[in-house]
Amino acid sequence: MREENRSYAWVARSLGLKRSNDARQAFLRALAKREGAERDGLWQRELERLDELEARIRRRDESKPDTLARRLAALDRLRQELPKQ
Repeated sequence: MREENRSYAWVARSLGLKRSNDARQAFLRALAKREGAERDGLWQRELERLDELEARIRRRDESKPDTLARRLAALDRLRQELPKQ
């Protein structure tokens, strides 16, 4: 579902999970189990999605510095949770 650019909230609803974070944790577990080129590709595409999200956040919240800083900090935590390549 992430390969279809579905949000974690969408994935959670589709799978009957309570929170989007549950879907994210499931994705991270699945990513950790992959190996080689498959894992590298999934990892790279997730980083690209996070880069796109950052660009949207910067455009949307450029006039609200407090909101921008808070959302960018949350985005940084998402990046840090990704297993290293």
